Amino acid sequence: MDERPNSAPSPMRFRPALLAALALMVLWLVAYWHLSPLAWDLVQLSSSGPRALALYLTGNYRDAGRAYRSGQQGKLVAGYVNDPSGYWALRAGHPDEAERRAKTTLALVPTAVEPLITLGEIALERRQSPEAVTSFTAALRRQPDHVDALLLGAVAAARASDPSRAIESFNRALRTGSVGDRDTILYRVMELAGELRDRPVEQQPLCLLAHLHRYLRVFDDRQGPIAMDYARRAIRAGDRPADAYLTLGIVHDKRGEYGDARRAILGAIEADPHHAEALRWLAVEAGKVGDVLLEYELTQAAFEVAPTDPFYWRDLERVVLTKLGDPLGMAALMQRAIALDATNAEAHVRLARAVSLLGDEARARRHLQRAAELRHAVREGAPR
Repeated sequence: MDERPNSAPSPMRFRPALLAALALMVLWLVAYWHLSPLAWDLVQLSSSGPRALALYLTGNYRDAGRAYRSGQQGKLVAGYVNDPSGYWALRAGHPDEAERRAKTTLALVPTAVEPLITLGEIALERRQSPEAVTSFTAALRRQPDHVDALLLGAVAAARASDPSRAIESFNRALRTGSVGDRDTILYRVMELAGELRDRPVEQQPLCLLAHLHRYLRVFDDRQGPIAMDYARRAIRAGDRPADAYLTLGIVHDKRGEYGDARRAILGAIEADPHHAEALRWLAVEAGKVGDVLLEYELTQAAFEVAPTDPFYWRDLERVVLTKLGDPLGMAALMQRAIALDATNAEAHVRLARAVSLLGDEARARRHLQRAAELRHAVREGAPR
């Protein structure tokens, strides 16, 4: 039987299915490139989620923030008993009910903090910036390092045309390493960043914008270069250069550019030798390379700048007590803090630890008792 003759090779045909598969692959690669750096907070599963994401990716932060918040709204499910602060009612888009719940709780528990934050956030929603500032200030009097109150207070201060106060509040919040618990904060910061960017160039608060994008970088690494650009522009413009250098250094550090980070932080200290957070940051870096004496020098310098701020006492105690074994020195530093603010319970606790290591247990008990009394007074809203 004769073999069939070989047929000539035919030109390759592009079938519709193959074209569709290639197109989908390209779309998937593009989508992956855009979405892979994003936290899930920016990929919201809601009816307005795709629009919000599209607005965000195209740089329309104002409308993106509003669309994301719209996607959180819906039927009010949580009852008052599960939402005494009113936060979930506000998040679901029921500000009047949120206000009722917050005020009811404050009437029952006048020292509560979360309802005050909800009232502040309601004021932000209603564009009542002075009222928002008042609520967040009241919350921070009760709990000075409440991250949600600090971040939302920064937004309120910016809206009230007080960018310096906003930057100080952002710095105080971000030094904790937390982005806050309320998932509305991200979208309010995003909306504010968009509003400020929409201003004429000469009216933009550059250093504040650097801080806003530093916050957004936590959720999207691509915000880092934007924060750095605003920081450099702020330095050139003389807009709070120490804080701008700090932001520049921290973003460099997060990108693994440690030499550039150190140079930027040194720039912050050169611009303001009394910048406590820049001093603390350099102290931490000194500790990482084992330079205990420099770490102690810088940690003590940060304490000298802010001797009544308990945030800096943690590192101070770690260096003075744990690394240098100097309880007498730590006791002297805490005595100075108490001399400046005798109502600071944390200072009494740390002094008690130091004098206990010196063997003075009776004195340690007295300071612990005083700390307990001060904390009880705060909870009860009584004068200290």
